[in-house]
Amino acid sequence: MTHKTAGLRGKLRALTIIGLVLGLMVAGAICSLFFLEIEDVIYSEGNLTSEITYDIIGHLDSRVIELCYDLGDDVKAGDVIARLDTTEFDEQRIRLEGELRESQAELEVKKAECEALRVNPLPKELWYAETNLRESVEKSKRTEARMNRSLQLANRNAISRREFEDAEIENIKAQGEVNRARENLKMVQAGLGARNLEKAQRDIDLVQAKIAGLEQELEFLKRQIDDCRIVAPNAGRLVALPCKYTRYVQKGAVAAKLSSGEAVRGIAYVDESVVRKVRRNQMVRISSGVFNRLEYGIFYGRVIRIYDTPVQDATTGATRYPVEVAIDSQGKPLRLGSSAEFAIITGHEPVIFTILNLTREHEYDYSTDETEISPVPRATEP
Repeated sequence: MTHKTAGLRGKLRALTIIGLVLGLMVAGAICSLFFLEIEDVIYSEGNLTSEITYDIIGHLDSRVIELCYDLGDDVKAGDVIARLDTTEFDEQRIRLEGELRESQAELEVKKAECEALRVNPLPKELWYAETNLRESVEKSKRTEARMNRSLQLANRNAISRREFEDAEIENIKAQGEVNRARENLKMVQAGLGARNLEKAQRDIDLVQAKIAGLEQELEFLKRQIDDCRIVAPNAGRLVALPCKYTRYVQKGAVAAKLSSGEAVRGIAYVDESVVRKVRRNQMVRISSGVFNRLEYGIFYGRVIRIYDTPVQDATTGATRYPVEVAIDSQGKPLRLGSSAEFAIITGHEPVIFTILNLTREHEYDYSTDETEISPVPRATEP
């Protein structure tokens, strides 16, 4: 009996020791969750670009009629990437050019008329206004004398009443000619010729102003026709070509993206829920979609910019913020525009934070946000 009791006590003691050990191990494991730290890494997708990226914006709404280059092609400054439909502008150009030719012909006519007026600015009927007045006065005197004689003869019944009336009508006409000649002379003496010359010059100025307006309108239209081309502003590589798939260019929207420069950059699209943890100069590990990770290893980089304007994921609709990363290409010909996976190391967190998906907020001095970016660490050979 005593032997059985001793054996039971031994087993209880052993179980107690095992329980204590297990408890200590559990307690230690729990404590380690709070005190042991691991890397806090943000994973995001993105693509590779260069240090200089150009967004080529469409200047008008138009249909793409020709694509001269494809995605990934290298272009030189001034190369036409795509041509847009110019039918509407061509019709306006033909109309304006016709109006311009008509106005230029009208200007030549006005100039010829002005030159003729410089020789004699008066109308033909006023060329001899003074002589005409003298002749009209002399004629009116004769007709008046003839009318008076006819009146005397009519009173003596020497002529008929009709003959007297004819003489009277002729005198009235002569007096009217005198009045018209006198008014014409007054107009000549008042400077009618100078006014005619001035009016002719104003007509010329008016036609010239019309021509200038047509030329400006035509010049503006030619600029619009020039805008019906998507032109490379610099030498580089096409990393995005939205108009290739839509076959349409929208005014103010990006029609193509061009990368230029020697240094390789990456654009990581970080989810809005964790972008607050991203800081300049944080180290980044990059896996290129072009180079197999098992064969070439990973590339390293550092965060150099966090954009303030988010973008919407076209597939999921999630809001993400672009983060620019300076990359050490390690001499490998990384393809601009290719996909990549970015692992941004934002610091170290206790294990429990990772398990519970919590974040320890780090104090950050924003006044140093413009400091020089540290060099990208060189990667070891795999």
